[in-house]
Amino acid sequence: MFYSLPKIRLTLGAIVVLSGLMVGCDNASNSNNSLGSDNTSGSNNASGGDNTSGGNNTSGGDNNSGENNNSGENNNSGENNNSGGNSGENTVVDRSAAPQKVQVPTLAYDDSSVVLVWEKPEQYSEIKDYNVYMNGQLIGNANANHDLHSPAKPYIDNFYQNIDSDNWHTKIGLHNFTVTGLTPATEYSFTVRAVYADGKESVDSETVKQETSAKPYLIDVKTFGARGDGVTLDTAAIQSAIDSCTLERYSQGCKVQLSEGTYKSGALFLHSNMTFEVAENAVLLGSADAADYPLEKGYTLYPYTVPAPMPKRPPSLLNVLEANDRGSTHAGTFENIRIVGKGTIDGNGWTRGISAGGVDEITDEAGNTLPQYRASKEDKVNNDGILAKAQVAVAVGEGMSLTEAYKNRRSSLMTLRGVRNLYVDGLTILNPAFHGVMVLESENVVMNALSHTTFDANNADGIEFGNSQNVMVFNNFFDTGDDCVNFAAGFGAGVQEFGQKAQSGAWIFNNYFRNGHGAVVAGSHTGAWIEKIRAEDNVMYLTFVGLRMKSRPYYGGGARDVLFRDNAMVAINEQPFVFTIKYAADVNDTVPASEPAQFRDVTVKNVTIDGTSKKNSILVDGMTVAEMESAYGFAFERDAFHSGLHFDNVKFKNTKATDISFLRDSQFNQVIFENVPAAWKFMQVQDITLKDSVNDDVVSVSGAGVMTLEAATE
Repeated sequence: MFYSLPKIRLTLGAIVVLSGLMVGCDNASNSNNSLGSDNTSGSNNASGGDNTSGGNNTSGGDNNSGENNNSGENNNSGENNNSGGNSGENTVVDRSAAPQKVQVPTLAYDDSSVVLVWEKPEQYSEIKDYNVYMNGQLIGNANANHDLHSPAKPYIDNFYQNIDSDNWHTKIGLHNFTVTGLTPATEYSFTVRAVYADGKESVDSETVKQETSAKPYLIDVKTFGARGDGVTLDTAAIQSAIDSCTLERYSQGCKVQLSEGTYKSGALFLHSNMTFEVAENAVLLGSADAADYPLEKGYTLYPYTVPAPMPKRPPSLLNVLEANDRGSTHAGTFENIRIVGKGTIDGNGWTRGISAGGVDEITDEAGNTLPQYRASKEDKVNNDGILAKAQVAVAVGEGMSLTEAYKNRRSSLMTLRGVRNLYVDGLTILNPAFHGVMVLESENVVMNALSHTTFDANNADGIEFGNSQNVMVFNNFFDTGDDCVNFAAGFGAGVQEFGQKAQSGAWIFNNYFRNGHGAVVAGSHTGAWIEKIRAEDNVMYLTFVGLRMKSRPYYGGGARDVLFRDNAMVAINEQPFVFTIKYAADVNDTVPASEPAQFRDVTVKNVTIDGTSKKNSILVDGMTVAEMESAYGFAFERDAFHSGLHFDNVKFKNTKATDISFLRDSQFNQVIFENVPAAWKFMQVQDITLKDSVNDDVVSVSGAGVMTLEAATE
């Protein structure tokens, strides 16, 4: 759908609060990534939503889930009449205890619904829920609303009811709300109040006003000849429906819909100002024929030409790409695209069963059925793959090596490039031959209430953001074959040569991370910097790593200005926290960056971790100048080290000891370990402050020295 005029409106007070807000500490990125502000860059025609930034990516969400205790006390006489800003009497309302920066994310509305998100106030430990008011009337609370609209919610509930049986873990809070049953082309006013343990409410938040869109023209792909029988190739019919959905033809906006059925298709290409919907009980099924993903319509990951041009990749099942993609497309080349629905997108990439003879599906901890896909690799793709097998075979037949074919000739589920204002909602993502959802060089992006069930398909990341700005990921369920949410920013000297933008501004909240190589991951492509990430109020169970930062020294850049707080982690398979520049799984020949990659200014706060079976609780590593020259043949002017890690009120239980080296100017405050003897291990570190009930030291270790210390316990 495309909506020409409706936009979010804030009262004066809200505009003052939201304007110019940035994630992180500094404005180092040269991209336009102010959050909570209007990032339309001249566009006033969002498809299905407002043209604000991709979300308010500063801290957000309350730290305590709980009950809806409506009381009407401490809530302005029970009326929702506190608009933002000053009243006619010039009174100033103290809203510091209220939910902050309430907003409608980019394109998060249509003709009958509106999605609201907000940040928790500075003091939030006693908040148990949030009440939402529309036009002055209470319409519900966040916790109950999530039961209806978030695929993560049943897993979060199960976690606290059955896995966290001793009530030890950080309690996350839910701070978004979906309003349904609205009237098209109608303006509504919304406020939000915090609800405390005693049942009292805070004052109102600032008021947010949002107009729903006009009812769009509905285009059913079956009217263009699509069969939806799971056998007929429907690519041409679906593409014709997409091409017909234009503003010139339908001034009120239009929506292309796959109604109930299974639609087998090759690569499809969306355009600006439209909605693409896969409806409930509909499946978009990827064709198993490599010819249905023509290479000439594909893309190049980066525009680098030295030491050699990067290879072309085939298009994905669903694409937003320029016809002559050359590895770079500026955000705004496409705009205002919504991809929504309760249906399924299935890439048809691999056979079922993690190993040959393995089960096709399992019943998970919440009693739901999860598919299991083949955990394959390049020398087994011929036995394990479906579309993956076909595409690799074609590339090898054309003379490409098996390694290069496997790395560059498999299709992802979605490749969305150069989009300003992108909203993806509600879908179930299955079985890609390569990655899941790839978002490249885009800005103002929202991923809401998706189910990523791709475990254990090789390289099957959930969402991968590359050189994009202002993104939000909330209410998602992840069970993936690779990283759950991954950020990338190019690598080597090509970053500067081609002026690549930083991957900047992200807010990740209210998600459930199950299997995956890492829940929140920066790298390994770190060249233009990955920055201003806030991940909070998430639950992680069985994930290999919680917060994962990875690179190679010569990729350059790194990650900075990251806040990881109010998260609960259980049964992490390998390591809760990783900061490594020795990543070996993704090797790319490149001209080296001028300085080695680095991770800095990372805050981890109010996080609980119970159990990791294999490796260190915190791994930090680096390399000396001599080590890098010996390993890679590149001579850098300084060692590869990290700085500014701040761990505050972090609790580990039943984990391994730390392994911390090449770290400077960092603090570990009230970090405790249960059942972990000699938990602290330091090598080649400088000015590390360690403060808890046992330690009150500044640690520095040089040369080959090793310092081991006992940790505080509860």
